[in-house]
Amino acid sequence: MKSFLYQTDLNFKRIVMRNKKFFIFDLLLPIIFYLLYTKVLSTGIPKSLMSSWNANYLVSMMVFSCLLGSIITVSNTLLEDHTSHFDLFVDISPLSKIKYYASLIVVFLTLNLISVITISLVGIFVNNVNLPLQKLTLVSINTLLGSLVLILVGILISLAKSPSTVNLLNSLAVFPVAMLSGLWWPLSTMPDWLQTIGKLLPPYAISQANISIMNSKIPSFSSVLNIVSWFTVLLVLNIILIKLPSHKELETE
Repeated sequence: MKSFLYQTDLNFKRIVMRNKKFFIFDLLLPIIFYLLYTKVLSTGIPKSLMSSWNANYLVSMMVFSCLLGSIITVSNTLLEDHTSHFDLFVDISPLSKIKYYASLIVVFLTLNLISVITISLVGIFVNNVNLPLQKLTLVSINTLLGSLVLILVGILISLAKSPSTVNLLNSLAVFPVAMLSGLWWPLSTMPDWLQTIGKLLPPYAISQANISIMNSKIPSFSSVLNIVSWFTVLLVLNIILIKLPSHKELETE
């Protein structure tokens, strides 16, 4: 346990304290989008619907921030660990590979929590979104649990080990998924076949569960099932690929 706490503390310092890109990219970009869509591009929305729009778009930007941090930041961090041979240090240290990934997940969940709280405060103080402490707590917990799925995607992408491939997969996994999940504009504005795809994606399920919580409702069974199903499949896939002998051989070439 002591070695795990030491590794987590080390990872937190090297990832957070020395990584200004997190604060600029994962935090600032969603906040800019939120202010843009609620203060500038909301002229056609009736005043009676503005309160709902501000709250729903706040939820979307929470999830979008976690999408950025959980996929791009996670995959790039693990890629840097590989190119700098930090992962070799982990291999020869007493800390197991599972604990290495677990400690990183703790750090990235902390980053996601910072994102959720910061963006929530922007919504509360700038747009007067009604988000009591109890709802903020429940929304934060739900978003963090959902972001575990996105972190597993980031870990999976990092296994490509090639910077060009990782960057390509990041672009494909983040921005199209954000659009298809209805994080940038309502899913109802898309063709039916795109709506069907979007409703199968984890960010849509996370945001829908958050909206239910904001409206004092219990998240739907379909949203919970979506997140649990993706988590199970991605966890198994990550374990298989990390432990696959052929994959390890490729790493040493």
